[in-house]
Amino acid sequence: MEDGCRRNNMRINGLPENHESLNPVKFIAELFSKIIGEDFKSDPESSLLHMWMEYYKNDLKKATIELKNELKKDNKDKETRLFKRFDVNFKGMLEKLVEHIEETKSKLKMLADQINDVTDQLEDVKQGLADRVETAEQLASNADEKATAAYSECKKLGDRLAVLEEGCRRNNIRIEGIPEKRESSSSSPVKFAVELLSKIIGDDFKLDIEIATAYRTNRPSTFKPRSFIVRFERLRCKLDVMALLRHKQEIIFENNLIHIFPDFSPSTAAKRTAYIDIKKLLRKADIKYSLLYPIKLKVEVQDQYYIFLSKEETEKELKKLFPTLF
Repeated sequence: MEDGCRRNNMRINGLPENHESLNPVKFIAELFSKIIGEDFKSDPESSLLHMWMEYYKNDLKKATIELKNELKKDNKDKETRLFKRFDVNFKGMLEKLVEHIEETKSKLKMLADQINDVTDQLEDVKQGLADRVETAEQLASNADEKATAAYSECKKLGDRLAVLEEGCRRNNIRIEGIPEKRESSSSSPVKFAVELLSKIIGDDFKLDIEIATAYRTNRPSTFKPRSFIVRFERLRCKLDVMALLRHKQEIIFENNLIHIFPDFSPSTAAKRTAYIDIKKLLRKADIKYSLLYPIKLKVEVQDQYYIFLSKEETEKELKKLFPTLF
């Protein structure tokens, strides 16, 4: 096989070194032209130069093919090495990724367990709060019921107390305008009360045995004298005195203008005071009226009597009866 490859070759000995370095084919052509003659150029196909060129052409093709094969082999080796390196790196990355995923799953599981614990605790707290709210609502409901019952009871007791207080005052009269310490000139406040009422009503009216007690109120005032309270033994006697005093326009005692009223509790007196403006209008219009116990206003219109239970009702009805009164 090697001889077959060498069959078209010839060996030349004795040539100096480096003569063919620029172009070996051209050098060989010039050499044979000088040795053989001009006839060497006339038949290039059969010439040694052509064989030489053909020889190199085949070698070039062969070398090119070998080079391509080598390049393919090198490329395959490189691809193999790159694939192996990529495979190793990818497997390492994949292992790390799997490890990271496992670690993340473990952390997530721990977090889920913690969330479940917190959820359970929140449910316990929620249930506890719900129980407490229910208990508080029940207590509040009970407290409201108790408060309502207590308010109702207090109102009943207040009404009873007011009735008792009014009952204690029913035999009393209140006298306003008597100078302070005027009663000290008599032997006792009762004696002074007897003298006062005798002078106002008349000597024929005997009160010595009818007056139980007399006293000043305990609320001093810098603007006016304290009220003087007279208590009668019998309610009938008090009513007779008030009936006699009702016909007197003004009551003057020792040059002092005094006023005599039934003695009411502070709450009743405040309610009765609400009628003051209406009473002024009725007196100005010369309309007969009277203030009944506890806070009723009685008005006489053309021999007919109207009884009103509150200030609002009185104003509303009087506007209908007397449009020009207000």
